[in-house]
Amino acid sequence: MKRNNQIRSTGIDPEVMKSSESNVQKFMNQLLRILTAYACIIFIVHATGYQFASMFSRFEPLNNLSFDIGGFLIGIWGLSLCAYAQIKMGKSWRVGIDEKVKTNLITSGLYKFIRNPTYLGLFILNIGVWVIWPTWTIFLLNLMFVIILEIQVRCEEDFLTKVHGQQYMEYKSRTKRYIPFIY
Repeated sequence: MKRNNQIRSTGIDPEVMKSSESNVQKFMNQLLRILTAYACIIFIVHATGYQFASMFSRFEPLNNLSFDIGGFLIGIWGLSLCAYAQIKMGKSWRVGIDEKVKTNLITSGLYKFIRNPTYLGLFILNIGVWVIWPTWTIFLLNLMFVIILEIQVRCEEDFLTKVHGQQYMEYKSRTKRYIPFIY
């Protein structure tokens, strides 16, 4: 819905990763597609009841309803953080690097303390999913997801430095990537 609203209000499709001419963005898009296909295959295999080297066995200490509820709440917190960050970015929100349209640098709200609350929200969501379904498979999917997004964040930071120059460098020097005052 956010995507459609942004297209209507600005005429710009925020999902620019798929149409990027950058080799890095094309590679990232392919990695995300592969990860998605891998996740689908894993869930289909699991649904058939096939067990491969305990990849779908739950970590027993977390195998109860209270952890499922906790994981759900953690996931909702992550999604809420993501939604907040995207709403705060307004017309500047993009999936990928938009090399054609210069957007505003957002530095207020939560962005005053961290540079990537959207990605932090996705990381928190993934923790929630793992708490609900604590298996090696979910752990490995989450690890791949974090690595892919970390590469994307670094590409975005390089791009923002080129586009916003000193303004972004000053912003970067007074904020952290994900966790205020830490990292």
